[in-house]
Amino acid sequence: MVLATFIILIHTAAAAILSWLYFRRYAMTRPPIGVFNLGDIAVMIGMVVLVPFLYLLLPLWIVASLLALASCSILYFTWEPVLHSAWAIWLVTILLAGADLVTALVPEIEPTWFFVVNNAIIVLSVIGVTNLWAQSGMKARDAAILGGALAVYDVIATSLLPLMIDLFTRLEGLPFAPELAWPLNTAGEWLSLGLGDLVLAAVFPLVMRKAFGRTAGIFAMIIGLGAIGLLIVSLIFRLLVGTFPVMVVLGPLMVLQYIYWHRRQAQERTTWQYLRAEPMK
Repeated sequence: MVLATFIILIHTAAAAILSWLYFRRYAMTRPPIGVFNLGDIAVMIGMVVLVPFLYLLLPLWIVASLLALASCSILYFTWEPVLHSAWAIWLVTILLAGADLVTALVPEIEPTWFFVVNNAIIVLSVIGVTNLWAQSGMKARDAAILGGALAVYDVIATSLLPLMIDLFTRLEGLPFAPELAWPLNTAGEWLSLGLGDLVLAAVFPLVMRKAFGRTAGIFAMIIGLGAIGLLIVSLIFRLLVGTFPVMVVLGPLMVLQYIYWHRRQAQERTTWQYLRAEPMK
C-alpha cells in the first residue's frame, strides 16, 4: 500500500507540474472550433455522463479501439510543439502506443510493466488535454462550473450507483486504461486515480494562473495536489475504504477558490491580458 501510494502521488504531482511547465513553454495546435465557452462545458458534462454507459455496453474490442485512438491523438498533439518533426512525433507516439499494447496483451510480460507504461501515457495525456483546454480559452469560471457539476455526478455515479466501479472493473488491464494505477498485491487489487480527476486537478492551476495570476495558479496546484494526497494517504490508515468519489472534494475546492479570487480581483484576465502581463519566454 505504501509503495502504491507513493507511486500514484509522484505521477499525480508530475502530471500537474509538467502541465504547468508545458503551459509556459509550448503552444499546441488548436482545432478551429473557436474559444472555449459554457456551451462546450455543457457538452463535456453530457459526454461524461454518456461515455461510461457506452464503454459498459460496447464490445471490449471497440472500447479498446476508441481508447487507443484517443490516446494516440492526444500523444501526437502533445509532442507536436516539442519535437516539431513529423517523423519524430509519429515515432515516439507509435513506440509508446506499441509498448502499452505489448505489455497489456503479452501474458509472459510482468504485469507491473503495463502499469509503468500506461501511467506514463496517462501523465502525457493529462499534459496534452489540460494545455489544449487552457490554451483554447477555457476560463477559470468554466473549470469551476465543470468541477462543481462533476462533484454532484461523482456522488451519484460512484457512491449511489455502481457505475464507476463497474466501468473500471471492465476496463481493468485494457491497453490505454484511463487511470493511474499500481497493484497492491498478487490478488488483483490495485490503487488507482481516474484520468478525469487528474485532468481537473491539473487544468485548474493553468486557468487560474491565466485568469488571476501566478499566485492563484500555484495555490490551486498546492490545494489540488494536497487534497488528492490526503485522500490517498487516508487509504493507508483505513480512514477511507473502497472507491471514493474524488471530485466530491476537488469540485467544491475549485468553486471556493474561484469565488475567492473573483471577489478579490473582480474579473478574470483574458488570454491576451495574461500574455501581456506574463509574456512567454
